[in-house]
Amino acid sequence: MIRCGLLLCWAGLALGATVPPRQVVVLTDNGYPPYSYEADGRAVGVYNEVLRAASQRMEGYRIELRPVPWKRGLVELEAGRAMALSPPYYRPEREYMSYSAPFWQEQVVVYCRAEVMRTPRQHWPADFLGLRFGNNTGFRPGGKVFWQAVQRGEIQLDEAPDTRGNLLKLINGRMDCYLNDKLSIHYMLDRLQRRGAISASQRGELVEAVSLNGEQAYIGFSKRGSQRYPYQDDFIQQLNAVLERMKREGRIAAIVEQVLHGGLP
Repeated sequence: MIRCGLLLCWAGLALGATVPPRQVVVLTDNGYPPYSYEADGRAVGVYNEVLRAASQRMEGYRIELRPVPWKRGLVELEAGRAMALSPPYYRPEREYMSYSAPFWQEQVVVYCRAEVMRTPRQHWPADFLGLRFGNNTGFRPGGKVFWQAVQRGEIQLDEAPDTRGNLLKLINGRMDCYLNDKLSIHYMLDRLQRRGAISASQRGELVEAVSLNGEQAYIGFSKRGSQRYPYQDDFIQQLNAVLERMKREGRIAAIVEQVLHGGLP
């Protein structure tokens, strides 16, 4: 029979025990298909699947995804009540936010009603002054000059929480143009048409007016939660390494294809 002292036995058991990974909550946009949205209370879409795959590769951490309205996510991060938010674009004016390594490139485009484009509009945004634009609440695409025109009242802005709401407003003539990621627009138009919410002729009344610079997707982190989240720097370092490795391996591109053609709701 093997005998051991009480302290030695306890030490052996402690060394053999496994420490459960720390659960890290990442808030995710609940209305940005196909990249990040909510279905049946679950965070789904391209970026959420990327984060789930990254979570499985991290040591000592597991990511818990929590879908929220985008504007609320920004407020929670700014207040330091949340540590992380996916997927912000880089905006230097958000001084409360630091960023992960970029992990995907989006392409921002402007879609307008065909009748609006009967007038030649070759210069962005100078040729679009006086029009009413749709935008996802809390998003800032289009460039600095566009937003200066909005502030001066030269372009009217009509915001809705998600891509679906903005596209329906555009199709119904309640706005002239809408700017967002090209893949997101196409994905939502396909869904609306499949479900009978719009017809093929209605979809045909929308035209791509301008292709703008691409935007990179990041995970944003609060600069105001260091005391609440003392492990934040280590988590970011690990996540960056994992995301870079997934990009090199082609894993992120594979997830994009899988989500887009895998029959998600």
